[in-house]
Amino acid sequence: MRELPYGGVLTYHRNIHTCGVARFNHYLARHLGVPLLDYRQMQTRDDRNLLVSIKFSEILSEDLGLIAEVLQKVPEFSVIFHDYVESAVAIDLTQRAKRVMGLNGEVCALMRRNRVDVVAGFTVPSYEPPERLQAPELTLITFGMAHKIQSTGYERVAELLHADPRTHVLEISSALHEGTAFDDSFFEVGAEISKCFRGHVRFLGFLADGEVSLRISRASAMLAFFPRGARENNNSVMSAMRLAVPVITNLDESSPPWLRHDESVFDVNRLTAFPHAQDLQRVGIGGRLATQHLTYDKLMSFLHGDG
Repeated sequence: MRELPYGGVLTYHRNIHTCGVARFNHYLARHLGVPLLDYRQMQTRDDRNLLVSIKFSEILSEDLGLIAEVLQKVPEFSVIFHDYVESAVAIDLTQRAKRVMGLNGEVCALMRRNRVDVVAGFTVPSYEPPERLQAPELTLITFGMAHKIQSTGYERVAELLHADPRTHVLEISSALHEGTAFDDSFFEVGAEISKCFRGHVRFLGFLADGEVSLRISRASAMLAFFPRGARENNNSVMSAMRLAVPVITNLDESSPPWLRHDESVFDVNRLTAFPHAQDLQRVGIGGRLATQHLTYDKLMSFLHGDG
């Protein structure tokens, strides 16, 4: 007889971007069709038959005690342990659980010191083979941080592309700003832009400098939009221009005079159609010429009054 479904999967960490156990638990809860819960939520819930999936080495000692205290109020639960650090709490959870599972043989051997009917499990791969897609005619790239997203520019470019017969994809890489957390908001940049581009996006995550340079150099154009307008200290814009990759951005009266629409960059607010290949190439070359003076030697000459 099949048992009633679990009331939820209890996890310690929830951030799937920084914790493999959280990712495992996320997919497990989704597979079971139940909510993913952490112990803080359990203080206001009264669930039966929870599935507890935790890794002891990742849990602060004071939090482990709170988890045990919360589970004292749960009538029935099963456990999946990703590791096993023997302690009074671990032994108690192992002995009180309806069913127990260790995710590798070593963990199971340790658990069987306190309970003989431990089930040996495994992790389920969370990455699927990538879908093989034909290379698009236009590959755009953008960089941004969750707190700096300027969706208006992306919406305008998306409108232009919808009216363009060429296939396209937008590659998105997000930078982690000092003092901000690597949490779900880090990935909201991709989700917001994806709506504009109707899913024609490829999220790249955080990239090292060498990979950033490679991706930019291969792109048809780079998108970069700002609260007011592009400035001479916008590194991603200047780097793309130096690589002769055309930049689609927004300009205002405070943008440097060598950022000129249809010469060294494209001003998104003045575009009536997405640029043709020859225009992209021409403006890319113009951008490289316009940034030739941006060198450390020139910067130091200004600082020392020699410029």
